[in-house]
Amino acid sequence: PGTFVGPGRPLARIVPAGAGLEPAAVARAFSVGRDRAFDDDPRFGLVVLSEIAARALSPAVNDPGTAIQVLSAHVRLLTVWSEAANPPDEATRAEVVFDRVEVPTLSVDDLLDDAFTPIARDGAGTVEVAVRLQKALGILAATGDAALRSAALRHQRIALARAAQAMRVPEDLEAVRRLTSFAAGHAGRSMAKP
Repeated sequence: PGTFVGPGRPLARIVPAGAGLEPAAVARAFSVGRDRAFDDDPRFGLVVLSEIAARALSPAVNDPGTAIQVLSAHVRLLTVWSEAANPPDEATRAEVVFDRVEVPTLSVDDLLDDAFTPIARDGAGTVEVAVRLQKALGILAATGDAALRSAALRHQRIALARAAQAMRVPEDLEAVRRLTSFAAGHAGRSMAKP
């Protein structure tokens, strides 16, 4: 879902070949267009929210509060997604209706890249944004989802490196560094799923 495709890239594979499916019928199951759409591309919403935050952080607007609100929205969305993607037990898993259809999963690395890279880049020198970014990533790292934890900790390290390049006040950088170290040392301990 939401994959960038071009000519020559296969969208589907029918196995075994000639299994009684018409290629045209399979092709109609896909939506391919020039523009991304929220209904067809789950990552697009994260990108749009991050663009709002990036614009808010521009020198012309200088609105870190909007970027902080976007970070909170990202945490809510990614937490809900993680819970749905990783139900705690078999009883809550969705019933498999089409057991011979495989769909690639969303990459947690791609989701976090879409959500946090623009904000980390454009908010690196703004202490309140950099601090909230570390807190947001720390919350995601503590969800108990191993892939989400790994991606969140990676983004924390990158955001800290950006902040180290952009911040001029040592105490501001230390506030960001403290949150990064705390999350790396404590993520997943209290909320880890069995």
